[in-house]
Amino acid sequence: MAKLSREGSNKEFNICLIGSGGVGTIAALVLENSGRANVTAVLRSSYDIVNEKGWDIESVDHGPREGWRPSRGDRTNINDATFGPSQSTTFGGPLPTGASTPMEPAKERYDFIVICTKQIPEQQSIAKMIAPLVTPSLTSIVLIQNGLNIHIPFISAFPTNVTMSAVSMIGSFTAPPNKIKHIGPDILQIGAHYHPGVPDSISLERTQTFIEMYSAGGAASCILARDMPKARYAKILWNGTFNTICALMLMNVGEVQRSGAREKLVIPIMHELQTVAKADGHELEDELVREMAFRSPESSRWRPSMLLDREYGRPMEYEAILGDPIRRAAELGVQVPVMTTVYELLKLASWKINNPSEAAEPSIA
Repeated sequence: MAKLSREGSNKEFNICLIGSGGVGTIAALVLENSGRANVTAVLRSSYDIVNEKGWDIESVDHGPREGWRPSRGDRTNINDATFGPSQSTTFGGPLPTGASTPMEPAKERYDFIVICTKQIPEQQSIAKMIAPLVTPSLTSIVLIQNGLNIHIPFISAFPTNVTMSAVSMIGSFTAPPNKIKHIGPDILQIGAHYHPGVPDSISLERTQTFIEMYSAGGAASCILARDMPKARYAKILWNGTFNTICALMLMNVGEVQRSGAREKLVIPIMHELQTVAKADGHELEDELVREMAFRSPESSRWRPSMLLDREYGRPMEYEAILGDPIRRAAELGVQVPVMTTVYELLKLASWKINNPSEAAEPSIA
């Protein structure tokens, strides 16, 4: 497949989105809707059918879209998402950032890399994977992913680039062969991860620019998170309980609540997370814990992402969602026995997916 070309484009930002599934495709749609971005999407498992027919989207925020594609199309791997040979400017200098002008051609670099893949660090290094797409000191990295300290590998790999991350509360999933069902509003908190390689003012400015663009694209809500680590702990209050227990027990959210597991498992894990966060310098208020524990009605039929992953035999994000806070708890000397038990049981469930057994022999009993 030919490398990308920027000729003819006059939009302000060039964006590569990695992981165009339920969450990523809606993010790509929002960024395109802003009118400020050309989006190239990288996806693997659904590439052939989406390349042929596009995405058929049913969205609570954006209505129906049939055969939708980002303006720069879909790519099946990182190499296909890189640009071709650089153009030269009128003055022979480096290519500018931004749209073309009468004096200079359009750039051939990415302003933002938006990463929406599952966080499976034991299987792949995404920071290493995206290196061909990143221009030092120019490209900003946006992580719309689960986990606690997900920014660290990117700051280490790209020490002169802005890194920001988003906590996403959205109900969106793929359905075969090329459907996106977006049933819960797209609500994001985005914050910069400040580090010595980039002035704080630049990190904040680029983060606010992304927020403005995402808001302009029609997201239900997109706001600045002043304390990104706290926002990540708050997301794990839900992800580390309902998401994990539903996957472990093959139950939906309502079933977990009606069974009594909210009182016996969900809330105890939330209190463990609250203790870890406090030891780590982030106060999760009791009101926030109660809101997360009781936000869904007992009649809810919602099937969280980790449950769907287990049912489809896909990798589960238990390392990012539970493993990270458990390891942080150990560093801080905090005991988290309930969380650790659920984590170890999910590891067993994952092992079973990766090691399917032969049909069992008949029992004599």
